[in-house]
Amino acid sequence: MSRVKYAIKESDRAKHVRLRISVFDASLTVVIPKGFDRDSIPEVIEQKQSWIARTRMRIAREREQTEAHPPAALPDHIHLRALDQDWRIEYVPDARSSILIESHGRTLTLTGPIHDAELCKHALRAWIGRKARVELAPWLRSVSEEHGLPVAAIQVRGQRTRWGSCSQRNTISINAKLIFLPPYLVEHVFVHELCHTIHLDHSRRYWAQVRKRVPHYQELEAELRTSWRYIPVWLNGHGRAQ
Repeated sequence: MSRVKYAIKESDRAKHVRLRISVFDASLTVVIPKGFDRDSIPEVIEQKQSWIARTRMRIAREREQTEAHPPAALPDHIHLRALDQDWRIEYVPDARSSILIESHGRTLTLTGPIHDAELCKHALRAWIGRKARVELAPWLRSVSEEHGLPVAAIQVRGQRTRWGSCSQRNTISINAKLIFLPPYLVEHVFVHELCHTIHLDHSRRYWAQVRKRVPHYQELEAELRTSWRYIPVWLNGHGRAQ
């Protein structure tokens, strides 16, 4: 049997076992329906070995072709496509023990131990999380009202494998990284999740709701599968956006 590492996610919406490979770090998640026999998972992984290897190779190949900076590099600018904003980044050395991040116009200034790349990236991720909460939540509510699909609550998080999700109580969680995507893809993610307030699955009835609002949704779904290319390498941290 294979020794491929994977995480397991039990889903109320899943009707069959699905394998999901993160476009951010190529990690494998096995999504299973409630009550599925977990002892059967290694056999499923074994059967999908070729697909897993091909997909990971494709992700690695495409990332090599599109990355402008090595993973350890700190950015000198940030392009927030969703907002049509370009931010210049300045680094100022200081004896502080932590990074202070301040904005002036469209310039971000990081002051402190800037030789510590991880501290700098952590500060930038935190700024992105705050910026996303301020910008994306009202935008989602506006789209919700436009389509007459009410949302109970909104969370902006730093998910590693999903652009968004919708709970049974109509709480929609959206990925802070959406702020790097083109506006039309952001709105499509919003509509995708809002339609889950009607059907909490991916059934034909669900996709009919999406199609009614976005007739060309299949093209956008396909583009979303490669939209990780818009995300800066340094941004790929872990857990919730702060």
